Amino acid sequence: MRPPLATLLLVIGVVPMPVIAQTALRVQPLTVEVTSPSQASSINLQNRGPRPMVLQVRVFDWSQVNGQDQIAPTTEVVASPPAMTIPPGQSYTVRLARTAGAVNAGEKSYRLWVDELPPPARPMPAGGGEVDVRLRYDLPAFFRAGDPQPALNWRAYRTGGQLVVEASNSGAGHARIEGLRLDSAQGPISFGRGLNGYVLPGATRRWVAPTGAPLPAANANVTVVAGVGGREIRQATAIASR
Repeated sequence: MRPPLATLLLVIGVVPMPVIAQTALRVQPLTVEVTSPSQASSINLQNRGPRPMVLQVRVFDWSQVNGQDQIAPTTEVVASPPAMTIPPGQSYTVRLARTAGAVNAGEKSYRLWVDELPPPARPMPAGGGEVDVRLRYDLPAFFRAGDPQPALNWRAYRTGGQLVVEASNSGAGHARIEGLRLDSAQGPISFGRGLNGYVLPGATRRWVAPTGAPLPAANANVTVVAGVGGREIRQATAIASR
């Protein structure tokens, strides 16, 4: 009996550029930003592989609840066309339009999924199975009025044997967080190199320290260090307990 066909989903959103560069699909830009009065933008999809690519584009409303990202289907922003087949070596432009009208104040956040759909079923090769690799680009999209800025407040606390760093954004624009770490007397605690994620306006985002990281004692003085919008911030705080 031949082994079943295996499917691997590779999500590309916060993956370093060298990984993206190895895929057959190239997406530009990797962040969509639209400023009022404009209500539309576009992305370019390029097939650099040897076979046709069948792609699907979907848009989701993006929020943050209880410190975590949440997405939900939306019709406020539409992709046109929502699906296409791109021949080898060719590119395709997808238009993104906000049907709800221009943003009058602050910022609205969305996630854009570009999925490679599996090709039509074909006979299994003799002697074994094959792996059907599907790619997903998960891109942020922001529609805004003017140039809204974030305003972050950081805190760190221990709960249930875990160390958590939390950022609350009271500003009108999103904050892009990179290279988040906590400096303590026990040494630095890294929450991951590169992009750690975003803190949306009026929302809170949480990060949990990796397993095995040294846990500072309650009330210990620490410093939160992160890249925010291309500049380094440092905020002193004390470890709280919950």
